[in-house]
Amino acid sequence: MGKLFDKLFMNGNFFTPYQEPKIDFVGVKGGKIVKYGGKDELKPYDDAAEIIDLKGKYVYPGFTDAHMHLMVYSQKNLYEVALNDITSKEAMMKKVKEFIHEKNIESGEWIIGSGWNQDKFDDTELPDRYLLDEISKEHPICFTRACYHICAVNSKALQLADIDENTVSKNGGRIDKDTKGFPTGILRENAMELVTKVIHGIKDKERMKELIIKGCEDLAKLGVTTVHTDDFPFVEDKEVLWEVLKELAIKDALPIRVVLQLRATEVEDIYRYKKMGMQSWERINNLVVGPIKIIADGSLGAMTAALDKPYEGDIENFGLMLMHEKELDQLIYESFKHNFDIGIHAIGDRTMRVILEIYEKYQHVYKKKGFRPSIIHCQIGSKEILDQFKKLSIIANIQPIFLNTDWKIAENRVGKERLTYSYCWRKYIDMGILCVGSSDAPIESFNPLYGIYTAVTRKDLDGFPEGGWMPEENLNIKEAIHMFTINGSYLSHEEDIKGSIEIGKYADFVVLSDDLCKINKAYIKDVTVEETIVGGEYIFKYA
Repeated sequence: MGKLFDKLFMNGNFFTPYQEPKIDFVGVKGGKIVKYGGKDELKPYDDAAEIIDLKGKYVYPGFTDAHMHLMVYSQKNLYEVALNDITSKEAMMKKVKEFIHEKNIESGEWIIGSGWNQDKFDDTELPDRYLLDEISKEHPICFTRACYHICAVNSKALQLADIDENTVSKNGGRIDKDTKGFPTGILRENAMELVTKVIHGIKDKERMKELIIKGCEDLAKLGVTTVHTDDFPFVEDKEVLWEVLKELAIKDALPIRVVLQLRATEVEDIYRYKKMGMQSWERINNLVVGPIKIIADGSLGAMTAALDKPYEGDIENFGLMLMHEKELDQLIYESFKHNFDIGIHAIGDRTMRVILEIYEKYQHVYKKKGFRPSIIHCQIGSKEILDQFKKLSIIANIQPIFLNTDWKIAENRVGKERLTYSYCWRKYIDMGILCVGSSDAPIESFNPLYGIYTAVTRKDLDGFPEGGWMPEENLNIKEAIHMFTINGSYLSHEEDIKGSIEIGKYADFVVLSDDLCKINKAYIKDVTVEETIVGGEYIFKYA
């Protein structure tokens, strides 16, 4: 007769906010939870192939990051120059020159980097072609801002991309030019495509596998057991990436669970995903086909998020919608029609208003199909926008960690009045709007404990501002944990199989050094992930 459990996790402090009495053990069979109970119930159920004594450690459902760019994160860390820590143009020049020397990069090869933020520079000016030419005129250079909505390129890159004083950007983009009409090397939004199409995407299958596995392993080290990732625009051929992902899934080679966000910029992308045999919420082992992902506007840091009123101090700048409203309408309609759910990047209030109007137009379609459309970012809003979220049952996919940098610039970008309904997570939750948590890595760290910390303290990772930024929008600890666990599972139609510690759900756990519900909120960001478990199997143990 076989053992009752494959594994018995005992002597743990399990996070079950609505479960009484306290749970001390969990029995797992076939990767799922089949029994749990208190200490007094343990002895009749200690028949297990393997017994793990948790020694009083704190066990939570595995964390979900509901939006990031997995392969971009790995590519950046393995093969590109990281500019996140750069605080001056001089430091940028020094680091990149050292990178070229250390990597022995030959003349003519591209130098790719990302993560710079001009708000960290003393003069807050964007790096331009003239600065990058001082680094090298022999290598084409492309450095993307931290938000990935602006890039700076040198003269060599402009030459290769055939960008000169006569070049006009496609709709939803802008080429910055000097007083004489010559490009400065700053490309915004869709104008970046003029250069990225010359660089080409990732095309080697082994490189794709390396980037996926590396990213999953790093996520596991921080307790993430499910990731929603937007990677298709960064490869040369979408079908090749799909084949790689399916191969990894079929072989059970994905260390964590992966939900795919399918980037679409035109309706032909939707038809191609359909031709590839994809449909939202279908599953192959640890791999799930998620929603169509659309980017509708820019970023606040780049001042390209589309606003109903102009940016503070720049009365002619309303930001950029990256496509006409008719094009956005068609993308949304065709997605629903071809059985794809949708998640749309929208930061500005104008963008959210337009999206919600289109969602309302097609609500009879997505509700009939059981879809759960979302808006990703949701930063600059209004009461009317929140009312529409609630009315249409739209999910808000937010990144609390954005507060780490944005609290310093938001008022300068949009003024004090508009902040009332900006980054207002408390208002969303009080209105009954479902909020899910994510990082948008590599823009910010994907450490979910950072996200939980910023959600409950409204402070950056250095503990500022004192008292918190707009502290009336604080979440309580259980609300913040739910954003990174069960709420993320709801987004992917998996709330019945994961996201909480309940019978019948996957045994996806993260073991922490401290009790998030009792520790001083200021120290949540310093809590250690000691173990990560997916389907009852250890995928990470802290050395």
